[in-house]
Amino acid sequence: MSTTTPTCKSSNQFLKANQHVAFQTVVFSRKTTSHGPDGEITQAFKRQQQEATYPAPCPLASLVHQTDRHGKHIVSESKVRPATTSGNGGISKLFANICSALGLPEQQQMLQQQMLRKQQLQQNKQHETRQSIEVRKIMSQPFPGDEGKKCLVLDLDETLVHSSFKPIHNPDYVIPVEIEGHVHQVYVLKRPGVDEFMRKLAEHYEIVVYTASLSKYADPLLDQLDIHKVIRFRLFREHCVHYEGSYVKDLSLIDRDITQSIIIDNSPMSYLFHPRNAIGCSSFIDDLDDRELDSISDFLTEIRHVEDVRSHLHLWGPK
Repeated sequence: MSTTTPTCKSSNQFLKANQHVAFQTVVFSRKTTSHGPDGEITQAFKRQQQEATYPAPCPLASLVHQTDRHGKHIVSESKVRPATTSGNGGISKLFANICSALGLPEQQQMLQQQMLRKQQLQQNKQHETRQSIEVRKIMSQPFPGDEGKKCLVLDLDETLVHSSFKPIHNPDYVIPVEIEGHVHQVYVLKRPGVDEFMRKLAEHYEIVVYTASLSKYADPLLDQLDIHKVIRFRLFREHCVHYEGSYVKDLSLIDRDITQSIIIDNSPMSYLFHPRNAIGCSSFIDDLDDRELDSISDFLTEIRHVEDVRSHLHLWGPK
């Protein structure tokens, strides 16, 4: 018994009949749609759209810059739509595919691409201008009483405290943070000895907190953490350098003598630009027997008068 193969519609007829579906297919899959029976193509469209649909990114995950016990940045478990390719190559290719599917003339495509490139260059220039303004204002001169002191730059999360968006037993602080119109509670556990650590070292060092977390979370937390009022400057994510997917704390931006500047951080990526100025501490999560801050405090007190900290920091090790 013979069977009759369904006749496929022409490409133009198909695009006119399914224009909205064809447009979505170009955006998500960038594949041609002119072959195969109508039913099979429609099902393929649906499968591709489902595969290309991502859940909304978790707003909490981008608020606090957290690391694991080994100092590695913790990436959100929520799926996020991949970022646009740097420059405008990805945008241009995508736009060309869309124009081709809609039957726009090649000259019109080129004009539209030129406009996109011009807009992208203007946006990049504006961003660079804003960034240069921020760099100039990152820190002012030392406060009276801090002249002559070395500068001690402290990380916040997993160095001085550990924060969680899930309730924890007996938190030291609960910080309310508003995100997208909703108030979320952040539960904070202090690292053992942090209060005495900052009080003692403030006698010999200018204290700066430099965090890759957002100020809307870190600022109210530091208001409570700084019980001795010794933190002279607070630097946040906007003061970090975004390098290869990580936030780096560039000590050259704080306008202090690099031979007299020390950074304490549990994440090696944070001090990538100045490893000789760093004390890489362990990550604090929930160990209430942790005494690492005591060890660091004793060491920094001993080297407070050295000419160049970079010749001595490699000698530190947890006791």
